[in-house]
Amino acid sequence: MNNKDLVLQLPDVVRALWSAQQALARHYSHTGLRFTLDGRLVGDIAEALALEHFDLVLPKKRTGGVDALTKAEKTVQVKSTGKENCGPAFTPGEGTADYLLFFRINFEANTASIAYNGPEAPIRALLPTGIWTGTKVIALSDIQKLALKVGANETLPHTSSLQIVTR
Repeated sequence: MNNKDLVLQLPDVVRALWSAQQALARHYSHTGLRFTLDGRLVGDIAEALALEHFDLVLPKKRTGGVDALTKAEKTVQVKSTGKENCGPAFTPGEGTADYLLFFRINFEANTASIAYNGPEAPIRALLPTGIWTGTKVIALSDIQKLALKVGANETLPHTSSLQIVTR
């Protein structure tokens, strides 16, 4: 895969969400609370981006580790982060996918970069073997190294609706 991430513009509604979060944090700044955009919301935004910009469909039945399907019924897991230097987080489970899309969302710039688009297996190989608990985060540097090894024929093709933004 190209060593430069594909960067796409987020919809205006995401910028409005981020602006509201920033205003909320400013209003309650005396409390020390940060009201961060993370967890489920960031993941849902990434899944929506994947469905919008790649030729994917939702599975008829949701299962752990599979967020979407290709038209050829290959499975896809979508991971994301809203943190600048963070890789994807995994929890234990039996669900695995054929492909992984990893989005790095920059709320301030209202963009998302596709840091990894390729087979999921090489990424999963970095996870502990056997039984494990909790959440494991793969280092962003490891994701970037593996992204460089993904061949063009191993990526999910993006749709014509993907608008590339230059950095």
